Amino acid sequence: MGLTGEQPAPEKLSPVRRRYNRPAARAAGWGILAALTLVPVAAAKAQSVLFPDGAARFEFPLASPRASAMVGRIIHVSRGESRFGAEWEAEPALGEVWPLLAISSGRVPVTLHLGSEVYGRFSLSDKSSALISSDWHVNAILTADLRRWHLALEGYHESSHLGDEYAERFTVQRVNWSREILGLWLGYTVGAVQLRGNASWAAIDALNRGRGSAALAAEWRGRALRGLGPRVRPVLAGFANAEGYTGWDVTWSARAGLRLADPDGRRAMAFLLNFLDGRSPQRQFYLSRTRYLGVEVRFDL
Repeated sequence: MGLTGEQPAPEKLSPVRRRYNRPAARAAGWGILAALTLVPVAAAKAQSVLFPDGAARFEFPLASPRASAMVGRIIHVSRGESRFGAEWEAEPALGEVWPLLAISSGRVPVTLHLGSEVYGRFSLSDKSSALISSDWHVNAILTADLRRWHLALEGYHESSHLGDEYAERFTVQRVNWSREILGLWLGYTVGAVQLRGNASWAAIDALNRGRGSAALAAEWRGRALRGLGPRVRPVLAGFANAEGYTGWDVTWSARAGLRLADPDGRRAMAFLLNFLDGRSPQRQFYLSRTRYLGVEVRFDL
């Protein structure tokens, strides 16, 4: 009897009396087993296409403030761009660019890379080692290699953030630095020297400042040094870049030191002297001038 006094409606649905379809289940089981068996085979065939281990990796110029490596820097800032002024500072940089997809592996290898970098600058003179700022990049890079020529088309997001301790101490606000940038790299290798050039344009810019940028780089890797083993080589690199938002004022940076590499020359550790003079690579202080000299340890993975 229902709440309204009416008789409940009779059940209209009844369980299906079909038996379990064993042939279909057996066929499905064999299909799943065959698929699992073919997965390793397909993965082995795709290994040269997805995450191609033998592809030439894209790397930023050695003397560039941007790094496609794990880098630890200790620098003396003689002309500081932040309100800390001249002092000792530390800058850890964590970045890597990985080959994701081999689009072509013939005479002109074409490879799609994905990468990211993050940089943090800390004051060593401050008792709390205050974080001054951090800069972030996420990029996709399409490369093509033809003998001595190297071409790369890069699209990346760039943003910058002010350190909380720095902002609280000096009562300053973050610069809304956020950009989407398209860039073209062109490189040429002759002997132990590699020359590279870059031109880029900020398609989206939160500050709507000068959007163009250009850079030139040169890098020399010498022969193995006697007494230090066959894998230790001297390196010398220079980098110059200019930005539209600074009126095309040129910033110079350089690296010099020793590099210990594996037999393929890809994975390596380097001890370098570094120098920079010009506009700040910290985008929170993008209009400020800076000059520093220091040392860094670099690990290429």
